Amino acid sequence: MKSRLRAENLSLGYDDRTIVQSLDLDIIDGRVTAIVGANACGKSTLLRGLARLLRPRSGQVLLDDTPMSHLATKEVAKVLGLLPQTPVAPDGITVGDLVSRGRHPHLSWFRHWNAEDKQAVARALEDTDTQDLLGRPIQQLSGGQRQRVWVAMALAQDTDLLLLDEPTTFLDISHQVELLRLLRKLNETSGKTIVVVLHDLNLACRYAQHLIAMADGHIVAEGPPSEIVTASLVEKVFGLPCVVVPDPISGTPMVVPAAD
Repeated sequence: MKSRLRAENLSLGYDDRTIVQSLDLDIIDGRVTAIVGANACGKSTLLRGLARLLRPRSGQVLLDDTPMSHLATKEVAKVLGLLPQTPVAPDGITVGDLVSRGRHPHLSWFRHWNAEDKQAVARALEDTDTQDLLGRPIQQLSGGQRQRVWVAMALAQDTDLLLLDEPTTFLDISHQVELLRLLRKLNETSGKTIVVVLHDLNLACRYAQHLIAMADGHIVAEGPPSEIVTASLVEKVFGLPCVVVPDPISGTPMVVPAAD
């Protein structure tokens, strides 16, 4: 299976703490991959490392077989889009201006704003149902509205690879499902490779074709949800006694906590 984005012997951390330890990973092209695990297991740290927001302590991340440390930031941004866990918007910026910033990697002295950029922004707003918010300042939006606008900005970047760190944060269950359906649709219609950090294991099983389960900075299992999600894995990763049954709608694994 092909992989444009991969990690070799990757270790990551903050200050004197190593969080991700000597990890090897191939992000499979053309799939939705969900990274799951308990709080503080290293999910977001791994995503930050894959996005070049965190410098490796050892090992390397490669994009198209080239170490990312050797690539210019703008060149990476044309291929790889990122929605971090806690993005920050400039004071007073409107929804339209923020989403339009997703096109910046594609612009230069010789390549100015054109119809393609306008279409990409319009499509991102439509896909996230944020067209009606176009002129609103970001600070005036609810948490859920704001999160959908950030997703729209990431979509407007229109990259082959898209990394999202807990994008369902602040969204109610209806908008969580809506967003995950959108990501799966983007994957199926355009072949985008999508990596998403999720807390909800059942949603991850339903909408991702590939799971990476982490514990204590290591990958403890990876593969299709139907092959790796078992009661023993859930207890190992989350410390939760459970049973795993088929989802009555999708047939994917569904975790049911054990009775008290």
